[in-house]
Amino acid sequence: MNVKDTPMDQGVASMTSPSQSGPSPTQDDAKVGPGSWNTKKFRDEYETLKNRLLDSQFSVAEYPDPLAPKPPHPKQYPVGTGPTVEQRLLKLISEIKAANEN
Repeated sequence: MNVKDTPMDQGVASMTSPSQSGPSPTQDDAKVGPGSWNTKKFRDEYETLKNRLLDSQFSVAEYPDPLAPKPPHPKQYPVGTGPTVEQRLLKLISEIKAANEN
């Protein structure tokens, strides 16, 4: 028995032969080549799913920039205080800590 006549070699040859038949490509599919997702069917399915997932009423302009600095919350500072008072108190605390270290 010759090595080329083994059933395994015949199976490999038939699996890699370019004469395999499959579904015939459409004209759009033939332009893009095998293994490409840019087909008419894919684009149609993509648009259908995109329209199903997107909220047409959503507007980015209605929401503030999440990365922009925000003003302090009203409950953060009691009445009569503010960021300037906080800075003054932090300075006072650092001075007291520095005096206690000596």
